[in-house]
Amino acid sequence: METEPDIAGSVFAGCKIISKLGQGGMGSVYKARHEALDKFVCVKLLSPDLAREQRNIEFFLREARSAAKLEHPNIVHVYNFGQENGSYFIVMSYVEGKSLQELVNEKGPLPVKQATDIMTGVLEALAHAHAKSVIHRDIKPANILVGLDNVPRIVDFGLARSITEEKQLTMAGEMVGTAYFMSPEQGLAGQVDARADLYAAGATYFYILTAKYPFDGKSSIEVIHKHISEPLPNIVLVNPDVPLWAARVIERLMRKKPEERYQTAGEVIAELSKHPDGEDEPRQTESNFDLAELTARVARSHAPSQEASLESSQPHTPAPPAVRQWEAPPPPPAAAQRRPDITEPPQAAKPALQLAALHNGLKAAVHLALTMAGTGCFVLSGASGTVRGSLTSPFVSDPASAGLLFAAGAALYAWALWQKPLKFTLGYAFFAAAAAATAYSGGVYIPAPAGADTIAKGFLALQIGLNHAFSSANLIVYALFLYLAASKAVFKNWGLKISALAAYLLGMLLAYYYFKGGIQVIPDRGWLAAGAVFALLGSAAAATKKQFSLFFNPQLFFLAAYLSMFAMFTSPQVERIAERRTLDQQAQASRQNMLNMAQYQQALAEAQSQALYDEEGRPLPPKLPGKPEEIKPPSRLVLQSQARLEYYKFLGARIRSALAESAGIIFIAFFLSLMANAFFLDELITAYKERELF
Repeated sequence: METEPDIAGSVFAGCKIISKLGQGGMGSVYKARHEALDKFVCVKLLSPDLAREQRNIEFFLREARSAAKLEHPNIVHVYNFGQENGSYFIVMSYVEGKSLQELVNEKGPLPVKQATDIMTGVLEALAHAHAKSVIHRDIKPANILVGLDNVPRIVDFGLARSITEEKQLTMAGEMVGTAYFMSPEQGLAGQVDARADLYAAGATYFYILTAKYPFDGKSSIEVIHKHISEPLPNIVLVNPDVPLWAARVIERLMRKKPEERYQTAGEVIAELSKHPDGEDEPRQTESNFDLAELTARVARSHAPSQEASLESSQPHTPAPPAVRQWEAPPPPPAAAQRRPDITEPPQAAKPALQLAALHNGLKAAVHLALTMAGTGCFVLSGASGTVRGSLTSPFVSDPASAGLLFAAGAALYAWALWQKPLKFTLGYAFFAAAAAATAYSGGVYIPAPAGADTIAKGFLALQIGLNHAFSSANLIVYALFLYLAASKAVFKNWGLKISALAAYLLGMLLAYYYFKGGIQVIPDRGWLAAGAVFALLGSAAAATKKQFSLFFNPQLFFLAAYLSMFAMFTSPQVERIAERRTLDQQAQASRQNMLNMAQYQQALAEAQSQALYDEEGRPLPPKLPGKPEEIKPPSRLVLQSQARLEYYKFLGARIRSALAESAGIIFIAFFLSLMANAFFLDELITAYKERELF
């Protein structure tokens, strides 16, 4: 490493060097007097070791170019930059003061007002830089100088880049920044924009209010990992003097996803400006809502009772003597006894609640009718096509009928949705959408004769469905419905738990007969044992769990039991196909090897029978052909994979054909619609219970 020469007292780039201020990552910083401007400045020189690589020179000069674009009181001003006497330099304004890092090291956590004023200045500088399409990418306390006038100024734009800059000086996948203040997207070497600076500003705000890093660790990798994956520590627990509004600002600045943070520095400045004194302001955060029925009940329950008015008309009796703590209180006077002819206010509310229950029952019936009718409209919309099995045929062959029926189904479902206490829930939305899509597909697959109209197809689907209601082809449909219904009810009361367990086991029995399908197959004992274990675990989970659990989950255990039963019957079939494929491949390889050997023997005989001579007439050895390599059949593992794929294709075609011919797809659609109704009924019951509590 080259020893840096002592340039104190020399004139460099029009500046007389006075003293060395410090050593940075890119080079040394000197205090100097600009001879032309007659003022103190800073001269930053690129280290000779770093100047050997062009990439470091570009980084250094990019800092100068980035800062030179910016004219703001909270950003150091660049007067000049370039190269002189083989050294690269930047001449910038001199700030008499200390870095924010040094202030915290000396004083500890800064007062809230001082810290907020400093961060407001930093954010104003960032707003200016971002408006000029410049991202700093290394905001931290060490890069913020605080002058004697308490004005913060951002320095070190060595990692800054222009948003529109085409030439990227950082290599793909390279992380740039300081680990303690690095945004998650920088740690992942992802796309970085101005919101990364806001994250770093939030981390800096956290640090100067607590004198502790938001995330700490034994290595930079550990710190970066915490920025990416761990929740932000509660700053109020670190420093109880931090007001809640500041904690909220920091929490939003340091959210993991950029789209969830403040989107501009101006938004943060506006939030900080609401607290000019740095303290919490008393604000009215409550809102009053007049709910007529609830207000009336509360008023009745707190109003003076008729008993009190009756007692007030009686002659005044002296109060009983004081009761000692260890004595039982005397019984209430007879005048205060409950009178049977006076109605208690809570009992007066029961008729209203009974009417509400009746109203909810009517809503449930209306919702059921709407969803069933909507499902039927989707079936007819799919049935309006002329090409069976084509999902686009209805809108191609008869767009008017298909569109009208589809719109009617959507409108009925929207009407049903309007009946819900909660306008959007994920479970309801999934089953409603699945019911509509499945009903449309079921209409497309109706096995109707050519030329049948939409209404005829609808009646045909109804007739086929009734005729095949108990067909073995639809056993898998009932098994699916029982599983879904049981999964919905398994976390309810004990009556529903027992019903859910019975539904799970009955569904497994139906699935057993469906997959067996009348064929003489010996089930795989390993999968049979696995299915039994999963069923027992599911039963235990159903009996003990009162709410959803990610690991000990009856729904997942019974799903695994269903899949084990599927594998129990498919594994022997796959083995049969694999065995057949093995024999075929062996025979094919043997035939090909025999053919290749015969061709080799013939070529060998021909080569040996030919006499070859060189130019001088001397005999040459014959050119013998190479012996062919033995062809080997594919491995057993490959053949099993091919056999499994072949069987699954066959089974899928079989199930699809059976469901289409027996209107099983339409059964599934109506069952999914019933599941949506179950979610609706659950919401109604919950809303009713909440109302009854009042």
